[in-house]
Amino acid sequence: MEEKKDKKGRILAAINIILCIILIPVILMNVTVIISSYIHPDEIPGIFGIKPVAVLSGSMEDTFMTGELIFVEKTDTSLLKEGDVICYLMEGQAVTHRIVSIEQDEEGEDFYITRGDANNTEDRETVRPEQVQGIWNGVHLAGMGNFVIFLSSTTGMIVFIICPILLLIAWDVIRRWQMDKKERSRADELEAELKALKAAQSEREKAELEQ
Repeated sequence: MEEKKDKKGRILAAINIILCIILIPVILMNVTVIISSYIHPDEIPGIFGIKPVAVLSGSMEDTFMTGELIFVEKTDTSLLKEGDVICYLMEGQAVTHRIVSIEQDEEGEDFYITRGDANNTEDRETVRPEQVQGIWNGVHLAGMGNFVIFLSSTTGMIVFIICPILLLIAWDVIRRWQMDKKERSRADELEAELKALKAAQSEREKAELEQ
């Protein structure tokens, strides 16, 4: 019986560890992204300088496809060169295109001419360094862009932030209840043993008196 209880306890402990390993990083990443988006509303939220970007159009096919998730890294814009794929904000929307040329305005400030790999013409709007969110690091994950879009929605936040937190709280409550139950059971066993010992002692004392 005790062996079964110990085995069950080990299983529950393993489940607890697995849940923590899975849920805590998810919660922390989501909270970090949300806080970052509020602190810097004019920037794409990211973690440790790496920003996930969902691909919403086919302007860069076949370099990466619609619905994919790409990652861009913060960069020193003075180091950008022709051929780099950059992500920048244009009227509040993230655009990831390739630099086809770097030019300077009358004041000697750089600006970038960009074009999508699948497009035949250059983008009408030029890009300023302050618009650049990062340079594409070459990583792209098929189908994950749609997941990120869902994650940023109200439903996604409920599913991947609120639900994991509630699950962790519920699990902790259950674990503590089980520990308390085990302690109460052990206390009851000790109390029963003590009563048995007292009863035995009383019987011995009674027998000695009768003699």
